[in-house]
Amino acid sequence: MLMIHMSTFDYLRLDGNTLTTFLTVLEAMSVSRAAERLGATQSPVSDTLDKLRAILDDPLFVRVRRGIESTARARALQA
Repeated sequence: MLMIHMSTFDYLRLDGNTLTTFLTVLEAMSVSRAAERLGATQSPVSDTLDKLRAILDDPLFVRVRRGIESTARARALQA
C-alpha cells in the first residue's frame, strides 16, 4: 500500500495528465514508447515524471541494463 503523509502531500499538484503519463510509462516500461502512445515527445513525458518524482519523493523508475524498471512505490501507486 502506498503510504503518503497527508500533512505533506500536495494533492493539488497532481492532475489527470500526470497520472495518465505515469501509468502509460509504467505499462510501456519505456519513456519513448509511452511518448509515442501519448502522441508526445520524450521531453514532456520526462518533465511530467520529474514533477511526480518530486511530489512523491521517489525515483519511480530506475535504469536497468535494457531499459527501466519501476520502483516498489511506483507499483504501489499503480494499484
